[in-house]
Amino acid sequence: MKLIVCFLIMLVSVKDCNNKTETSNAVAPEQSEMRMTQKDMKVSYRASTRGFFQVIEIVGDSISYTNDYNLKDFKTFAIPSEEKQALQTLLSEIDIKELPNLKPPSKTHQYDAAPAAFLKVNTGDEEFMTPTFDHGKPPKMISDIVEKILSIKTMFDKP
Repeated sequence: MKLIVCFLIMLVSVKDCNNKTETSNAVAPEQSEMRMTQKDMKVSYRASTRGFFQVIEIVGDSISYTNDYNLKDFKTFAIPSEEKQALQTLLSEIDIKELPNLKPPSKTHQYDAAPAAFLKVNTGDEEFMTPTFDHGKPPKMISDIVEKILSIKTMFDKP
């Protein structure tokens, strides 16, 4: 009985692996670049320290942000099309697959001298995240993107 179960599991595993290989080989390089303009793209920026917390998420044509540690009090607004286009342009100028390899210019977040921040980009089923860097001092490759995200948020931030 154990032999039959093992055999069935191996057959299912092999078939599943073949399907994943065929699917991944069928995706053209142009399609991966086109994903950046699709509505399923999600850009997240998070910065936090003991007395500061901020989450900003951009999905499709909307921005949501909160300062609530429990992530319950999100404010959501529609992004003007020119701002969304500017962000997409900045994102298309970088290789998002390199995000995990970025080196932060400073590490004062390691001893609470600056909020720790990271940028995450989800495109379809892929996720790319930067290493932690100091809020206000992102790696050079993504500094324009972080500035654009923060500037979009300030458009809707009411004092």
